[in-house]
Amino acid sequence: MPTAEFAWTLTPATPLHLTTRHDVEIHDLSAEAVPVAQQRLAAAGLTTVGCGGDTVRNITVCPCSGSPGRPDLLPLAAAIQRVLDEYEGLFTLPRKFKISLSACPEACGHPWINDLGLVAAAKEGRWGFQVIAAGSLGPRPGAGLLAFEWMDAEKVLPLVWAALHIFDVHGDREHRGQARLRHIRQRLGDRPFLDLLAREFDAAAGSRPWPTVVLPVAPDGPAARMALTFPNGDLAPDQAEALAAVAMQADVRVRIGLHHQVLLFGADTERLGAALRGRPALEAAARPQPHVVACPGTRWCKRALVDTNALANRLRAELAGKLPPERMICISGCPNGCAHSAAAPIGPIGAVAHEGGTRRDAFNLFVGGDLRRSVRLAAPEGPPLSADEAVGRLSARLLSL
Repeated sequence: MPTAEFAWTLTPATPLHLTTRHDVEIHDLSAEAVPVAQQRLAAAGLTTVGCGGDTVRNITVCPCSGSPGRPDLLPLAAAIQRVLDEYEGLFTLPRKFKISLSACPEACGHPWINDLGLVAAAKEGRWGFQVIAAGSLGPRPGAGLLAFEWMDAEKVLPLVWAALHIFDVHGDREHRGQARLRHIRQRLGDRPFLDLLAREFDAAAGSRPWPTVVLPVAPDGPAARMALTFPNGDLAPDQAEALAAVAMQADVRVRIGLHHQVLLFGADTERLGAALRGRPALEAAARPQPHVVACPGTRWCKRALVDTNALANRLRAELAGKLPPERMICISGCPNGCAHSAAAPIGPIGAVAHEGGTRRDAFNLFVGGDLRRSVRLAAPEGPPLSADEAVGRLSARLLSL
């Protein structure tokens, strides 16, 4: 919560906003309050660097990292960031560069829609990574390409450096709509791109001594997981304070998910339940509910075309008690697809329709994506729908599954 010296610049009821990339947005700050907030965040070990701009965005790590029998990838993420901080052109890249790390076979870090996605896998008693390169979403999404079936963890740092160097040298700085690593791959072709990546990797690996990579592996043992779901990614101040108290408990790990959830991990469900007991601010988040993800839409984003939160709220009300929590709808307010709609099983994407000279919100429906496990993206289905039509169509489709 804000302290008195700049509380007047912040609306106390304004929620924190959980994004689909492990970021936490703070809204309704005045210009005067921004540097104060940045100082407070820095004192807590947090940063605003990498949340936007033509640079390496924050490195995402799947919540399963450090679970029993799985490697803890947080030290690797920190090592990657330290190495890339030395890259001379880090803040003048052609566009953004996204890296994700997954610790589980389900690959819940979404490697196929990142510029570089690493999925931990053990081979002959050693931990390494499956490497997926050159994927991205946006108006014309494209899934990544399997670059290495398995790579030893010791080679990850030069690989990341090599991929970033390719992007820096060959990226299109004249046309931002074609300025991701994926577009380099498309211009060259898959095989020439992979050959270029292999050459750059060999050059980077031999160019200097690289820091040792350590992947601590949590011992096998009992484990439980509980998801707290925050509609539209809104985390109210009292909920944030309650989560902070839960995170302070030694026998509970708290991780931010990619789809407006916070995941709790512990030895058993009884301990997780005890951690939440007496915290009424988190009761609603802990209850099963339809998992509907929505970007901020026109509420906060100047690129948004539609009110995503209104549709999301209607779907939650319509599907409450009917839709299993594991089925997910991802709503984006524009074709940039920040809610991962183009890779989701069901993903409405905002559009504009006109009837009799009147503008109205509309949604293009995308279906059939596989957010985690494969290269399969969603495909458009039918003409644009009004909000009413979208609610009816999605309700009928989901409840028939």
